[in-house]
Amino acid sequence: MHVAPDTYTYNTVLKGLCIARKWEEAEVLMSEMITNGCHPNEVTFATQIRSFCQNGLLHRALHLLEQMPRYGCTPDVVIYSTLVNGFSEQGNVDAALNLLNTMVCKPNTVCYNAALKGLCMAQRWDDIGELIAEMVRKGCLPNEATFSMLINSLCQNNLVDSAVEVLEQMEKYGCEPDTVNYNTIINSLSERGRADDALKLLNSMACKPDALGFNAVLKGFCRAERWHDATELIAQMFRQDCSLIEMTFNILIDALCQNGMVTHATHVFEQMPKYRCTPDIVTYSSLINGFSEQDLVEVAIELFRGMPCKPDIFSYNAVLKGLCRAARWEDAGELIAEMVGKDCTPNEVTFNILINALCQKGLVDRAIDVLEQMPSYGSTPDIFTYNALINGFSEQGRLDDALKLLGTMSCKPDAISYNSTLKGLCRAERWQDAEELVAEMLRKKCTPNEVTFKYANRLLVPNRVG
Repeated sequence: MHVAPDTYTYNTVLKGLCIARKWEEAEVLMSEMITNGCHPNEVTFATQIRSFCQNGLLHRALHLLEQMPRYGCTPDVVIYSTLVNGFSEQGNVDAALNLLNTMVCKPNTVCYNAALKGLCMAQRWDDIGELIAEMVRKGCLPNEATFSMLINSLCQNNLVDSAVEVLEQMEKYGCEPDTVNYNTIINSLSERGRADDALKLLNSMACKPDALGFNAVLKGFCRAERWHDATELIAQMFRQDCSLIEMTFNILIDALCQNGMVTHATHVFEQMPKYRCTPDIVTYSSLINGFSEQDLVEVAIELFRGMPCKPDIFSYNAVLKGLCRAARWEDAGELIAEMVGKDCTPNEVTFNILINALCQKGLVDRAIDVLEQMPSYGSTPDIFTYNALINGFSEQGRLDDALKLLGTMSCKPDAISYNSTLKGLCRAERWQDAEELVAEMLRKKCTPNEVTFKYANRLLVPNRVG
């Protein structure tokens, strides 16, 4: 006996078609539903609208919304939230706000948060304040998600003091800041060189700080080379029963290596097992880079070959740096061949390390050969690549080659590009070419810096030769 499919059955199939992104087939199925006298319901529309919004097909989602009343269906707050969020995600915040203001049902906090997301993405801070005021006025109070979104967005846009003000308002609306809220602000303060403010906030938290919060402050102290404060902070972690994690050690080791204190970094590395922490590829890469920077390439290679984890592009590049600094070109070539053989494709950093080192050693033609190999590995020369080569040509007095490369770069030259060429032209007393280059720099709206003015002043010296 044949049983006609009901709305539930159609909706189930429709969901599958939407997941598979078979939009036309979904449309045909909905037409079949209607033809067979099986009216679509709210779920039918919600399923398609959600799928369209997730895939950026907002015009089709909006068309379905407009069709709902024809079939006796009323859009609910979930459907509106989906659409408002879709417009916000696509950067069309005005459409999101218009939809919010024309809803046939009362918006809830989720709807408002979806619109707020778009305003945050557009950095429309005044409008955000007005929308939150409207929420409160209409008895729809902001929740933890509202505040978390605002704090995160403000910190991403360097407005950390405003983020602190938002944090302080949370309790007024019955919301408790969590470690994620605090850590976002602490990290932002630390990233901006305000480690003392970060520590102050950490110590005033309404909830127990976790390792991520401590690590954010630690990063600030390490960047400022405040080693004593870093040590005191770790002691505080112990006092507050907050276990050290791998990230804690990695921050310390990387900072010490960056500052040439590789012996101290090795000592920290050796302490890791004591605290039940296992060195990972980040740990090893920092140490290998530290040894390479100190010209201890054999130590770097020994650590690289003996590490228990699989090498990645960062660890390979760190070893390559040491080999290049030691002018061990054959070993560098073998290392790159090994990378390729182990499916670790060289990237722009790999080529820049090699090109920069060759240019510094006066081997510019070999550096050009490397440049020409980049596309075959899927890499594109960037401003660092070109600047190394231009400076290399300039240092060798090959100024026509420098000028030619400057004029054929695949990216926009910066002040360093021009200054490197200008340096060579002034050394060669090619004053007219130097004047023309400065004029070109200004014409192309490349802002001169102190180095540019140093060379430009030589063009004004009376009785210059040439």
